[in-house]
Order: sequence, then structure tokens, then C-alpha cells
Amino acid sequence: MKRVVFVDWHGVLSCDPFWASIRDDPRHPLHTPLVQSLAPVFAGERAHAWMRGELSYAQIISGLGIKLDRRFRADFLHRRLLADCARMRVNVPLLELLLEIRTLASIVVATDNMDCFAETFRRLRAARRPTGRRSTETLATWAPVCDDLISSSDVAVLKDEDAARFFGPWLSRHGMTFRDALLIDDSTSDCAAFREQGGTALRWRMGDDDLSEVAAVLSRWLGHASKP
Repeated sequence: MKRVVFVDWHGVLSCDPFWASIRDDPRHPLHTPLVQSLAPVFAGERAHAWMRGELSYAQIISGLGIKLDRRFRADFLHRRLLADCARMRVNVPLLELLLEIRTLASIVVATDNMDCFAETFRRLRAARRPTGRRSTETLATWAPVCDDLISSSDVAVLKDEDAARFFGPWLSRHGMTFRDALLIDDSTSDCAAFREQGGTALRWRMGDDDLSEVAAVLSRWLGHASKP
């Protein structure tokens, strides 16, 4: 029987923001203008439009209105955004747990996210498949571990807006239904929407919840799925 574990990104596999190297460094010359310019983006509808693919990261950067002096090339914010996406720190214990069941189920990142993340993830995943010990705790190292990505910026809908539109095409392409799928997500509404379609969902948040809960749910779900 084919099975898949969908795992959310922000709040589950990582908590790093976009442009972390600038936003986390108060001494960076662009720290204040970037933080101030991004605040209304993430507080309003532009963030959702960006996540649905209605806006590109190039349009978002242009709309920030940040003037760069001669210390920075014109595409600095563009390049740093993608570089910081690749350097996002990941939840290694959870990924290692998921690796243990990868022979039994596909591992797919399912995220309400932006085009910059999806572009970076796919580039990193296609670049190489690391072997042996993974020495860094970043997306660049761990993206090849995952089997695929579903991003709202590609499917033009958020998970809790229409779970059937978000997950359905991927499931159909791989000969599965929601009954063959488990979602690990920190959003109560995302989990509820997934269950309404017949899937199994675990609400779990990085840093707040015990990893043993994930292990127990995976064990029960895989054990139930293997029964005739």
C-alpha cells in the first residue's frame, strides 16, 4: 500500500524567517529598514497573496521601497533572500525520525509558503543527494532527504482554504487518496481541513511538543495501514 507523510515547514520543520541574516542582526545596515518594511507585508493580505503565488518575491522586494547605497548591488535583497532560505535551520530530530519510516511512506513537505522558498527547495533537492553523516542543520543539507514539495505558491491555494485542491492533485498523481496520508502541522485549521477530507492529522509544533508524540502517531498509523 502506498502512503505519504505530509509535513509542514514553518513551525514544524523550521522556525527561521526570510532574510534571517539581516533581521536577526541589529547591526546590519539594512536591519531597521527591512524589519519596518516587512511588518505591513506580513500583517496584511500581501503575505497571503504572496503565498498563493499572486505576487512574486521580486514584486515584494520592489514594493518594500528600500534604497540601497553603493555598498550593495541592486539585486542584494534578492540574492540574500534565496541564500538565507538555503541556510534555514531545520528540525533535525524530526527529520531523522521521518527517515526511519521512509521505506514505508513518502516524505513530502506541504507548506503555505512563497515562491522564493519553493524555488530554493527544488534547486537544492535537485543539486545533490548527500550520503553519510549530514554535518549541517540547514535546508541546503536536508532538502534532498524529502521526496517532494507542495507549496501554496505553486497550487494557488492555502491548506485550510481548500485541502482537496492543495493535496488532491499530488495524491492523484501518485495513486493515493487522503486515507493513505498523514499530515503533521502546527495549524489547527489545517489539520481540521485535512481530516475533513478523510486524512489523518497531528497538530504538532516545534519547540512546544514532545517528539515522542510524533513517533507514537506514526507507529499507530503505519501499523493500522499495514493491516489487511
